[in-house]
Amino acid sequence: MALSTAGMKSRFFLMDRQLQRKDPFIRVDCDLCGGGNHGVLFDKEGFVHVRCRDCGLVFVNPRPAGHGERQKSEGTGTMGDDRPTSAQIGRMRRELASMEPFRRYNRMLEIGAGRGWFLDEASKSGWRTWALEINRDALHHLESRRIDTIITEPAETFHVDPGTMDVVRIWDVIEHLESPRKAAERIRHALRPGGLVRLSTTNFASLSRWLNGPEWVYLNGADHIHLFEPKTITRLLSEIGFTDIRVATRSFNMRRKLYHPERDLPVKFPFLRPVRKLIDETIRLTPYGHQMIVTAIKAER
Repeated sequence: MALSTAGMKSRFFLMDRQLQRKDPFIRVDCDLCGGGNHGVLFDKEGFVHVRCRDCGLVFVNPRPAGHGERQKSEGTGTMGDDRPTSAQIGRMRRELASMEPFRRYNRMLEIGAGRGWFLDEASKSGWRTWALEINRDALHHLESRRIDTIITEPAETFHVDPGTMDVVRIWDVIEHLESPRKAAERIRHALRPGGLVRLSTTNFASLSRWLNGPEWVYLNGADHIHLFEPKTITRLLSEIGFTDIRVATRSFNMRRKLYHPERDLPVKFPFLRPVRKLIDETIRLTPYGHQMIVTAIKAER
C-alpha cells in the first residue's frame, strides 16, 4: 500500500516501541485545569491516553519531549490535495460569508494556515490576511498565496498588536498544540472586543470514536496530543473570557488506523455501511459527530 507524504514522515518518526524509547517522554499536568490526577484510558502504539479526573480533558501523557519543535519539520501541515476542489472552495466561501458581520478592521488571522487556501479566498474577498505557521513545507506554499503577513512563531507565544483582529480561525490545529490554553489566551489578546474565533477539532465524545475505540483514525499520539469534547472546549474558551460559545458537530467516520508503521485496519462494523449516509445526515443534530465546529466571541469591555 502506498503511503502519503505525511504517512511516510510518521512512519520514520516513530517506527516501533524501541524507537519511541529513544525519544525522551515527559509527564505533564492537565493543560485545561492544571490538575495532576489522571486516569488511563488506553495505550495506542506506546502513547498513553489519559483523562483528567478534575475537568475531563483527554490528552497524551507522557508525551514525546520537543513535540512542538518537531511540528516544524514533520506533522501534517500540508497533507491533502495539491489544490482545493470546487466543493472545498464553495465551503470556504460560505464560511467567509458567515464572517462578514464581524468585519470592522478588515483583518483576519489564521493559525496553522497550511497550504493557505482559506486565506487566499479571504484575500479575494478583500480581507487583509495574517497567517501563522511553523511547518516548513507549509511555509513554502504560503509564500505563493495572497497573504499580507506570515508569522512563524508558535501558537502559544505569537504576538500581534492587541485587539487588532476581527476574526481568528484555527482549523484542525488545537489538538496538535502543547498548550491549547496558552494559544487561546493569545487568540483572545489578538482579537478586538466583539471579535470572532472559529475553530475545528476532532470530537473525542463522538459516536465514531466510541464505536472504533483506540484504533479510531484520529487517535495518533505522535500528532494529536490533546483531544477535546464539547464540554472541555467550552470550558477552555469560557475560562479565558469568550462568550456566546457555540459548538456544532458533524460527520460519522468509520475509519480505523495504526500509524507506526502506518496502515489502515478493516472497518469494525461493516453492517453500518449501508446506513452511513443516513447517520452522517442526522448526527449533525446531536453532539456526537466526529468533527466539532466551534465559534465564540471575545467579550465586549
